[in-house]
Amino acid sequence: MEIRKAKREDAQELNYLLTLLIRDEGNYDKNIDMNFEVTNMYENYIDDDKSIILVALIDEQIIGYIYGFIKEKDETCVNDIGILDALYVSDAYRRKGVADALIEEFKKWAIKRHLKEIEVNVLVANTKAHNLYLKNNFLPVKETMKCIIG
Repeated sequence: MEIRKAKREDAQELNYLLTLLIRDEGNYDKNIDMNFEVTNMYENYIDDDKSIILVALIDEQIIGYIYGFIKEKDETCVNDIGILDALYVSDAYRRKGVADALIEEFKKWAIKRHLKEIEVNVLVANTKAHNLYLKNNFLPVKETMKCIIG
């Protein structure tokens, strides 16, 4: 397996994988539109200095990716932080260390930028993702709560 920075020619495949990620999340959040398709997102971030998209490849085929960015400190925060915004691994390659390797490379990117923290949002019902992040030294810090009113 190879992990490298995404290239502009990867954008269409990355948009497709983000569509799959959103649909996976729809299994845990009924407010997600399962018909939504991402068509033009990652083209905007591949060359952005404040973000990173890494792809995992086997035989030159993208099997997973991670996307994150730097959230700059504001008046309430002391430091910039890394936001791990998206992580997806194709079904056939799950539980084979691909996600762990992507997270490790994302951490290296964050360290080189002198970030002290990385945040990720994960749906509570998605226990596999939750456990993946726990295994990679992420700790629960915040909780989003939802009240279904209708």
